[in-house]
Amino acid sequence: MSVPFVPTIYEHAAALIGRTPSELALNEDLLVEGLTAAYELYRHPLVSVGLDIYNIEVEALGGIIDFPDDASLPALRSALILDPAGFGKLRVPDPQSDGRMPLLLNACRRLKETLPATISGTVTGPFTLAAILRGFEEFTMDMLDDPDFAHEQLRFAAEVGFVLASAYHKLGLSIAINESWIAPPLCAPDMYREFAKPVETDLIKRISAIGVPRISLVCGGNVTAIAADMLETGTSYIMADWGCDRKAILSLCEPKGVMLRASIAPAMVERGNEAELSDAVNQVMADCGGYPNLVFGCGIVSYNTPPEHVLLLKRLIENYPEK
Repeated sequence: MSVPFVPTIYEHAAALIGRTPSELALNEDLLVEGLTAAYELYRHPLVSVGLDIYNIEVEALGGIIDFPDDASLPALRSALILDPAGFGKLRVPDPQSDGRMPLLLNACRRLKETLPATISGTVTGPFTLAAILRGFEEFTMDMLDDPDFAHEQLRFAAEVGFVLASAYHKLGLSIAINESWIAPPLCAPDMYREFAKPVETDLIKRISAIGVPRISLVCGGNVTAIAADMLETGTSYIMADWGCDRKAILSLCEPKGVMLRASIAPAMVERGNEAELSDAVNQVMADCGGYPNLVFGCGIVSYNTPPEHVLLLKRLIENYPEK
């Protein structure tokens, strides 16, 4: 039996139906259409719903998002928290009414009704959301100069994540906490342990308490130095991105039975060189292929990646045991 192939499809779904990322980000019908087209083409067992996933919570909190009319991704115009007084004005959003949260919830509901796949709701992790809201440099200075304020921001960000995760859970979805900004060197390991890990642990515990059986804690980049700490949060799924020591992370996952997503670089998939992709598949399988809780990923598939390149990678993975 081959290792499951789970590409992450966001803006690539727009390309598949001849639309821009902004069009899908703003239109529930187009988002459903694009993600359905991706599933029908790739048959991936896990469908993550969204497009510009790191804008959802901040927009619901009042952030202004710019939606370009080309292949570029929607982007936050500026940070929201300019000072402690500004932070005090923020209120936890209502997923049923604020920003594009209702759009995502409706899209998730529709996809769950129509696709024979696991549908995943995405939540911005507390460290990443706090850094986006404050601005990364300012938030880093808060951690160094005003740690109490940094912790306060993290607790607020976790509460925002919890209410969105609760709304996803009511639809029967799996939950992924996306924490792209915890990977070194953006966040030093000691800062991760002091600031991010405790609030992630509490968030996962709270989400588990409402009945979600498996919660992913996903971060790209080289998380080798913090992988042991990430696993102590209670997550049931982590990623070893293309720059990681996969063997080291696998050795940490095995005793806990945690699902490991071993990913290759998305730029490699965009290039689509068969020999290069074959070597990458062989290396992942040599490192992790015997692990029963392994899935194969390739990061976020770019808008410009030809579908045949994704299908080539899938075929190489599926045919690996036959070599």
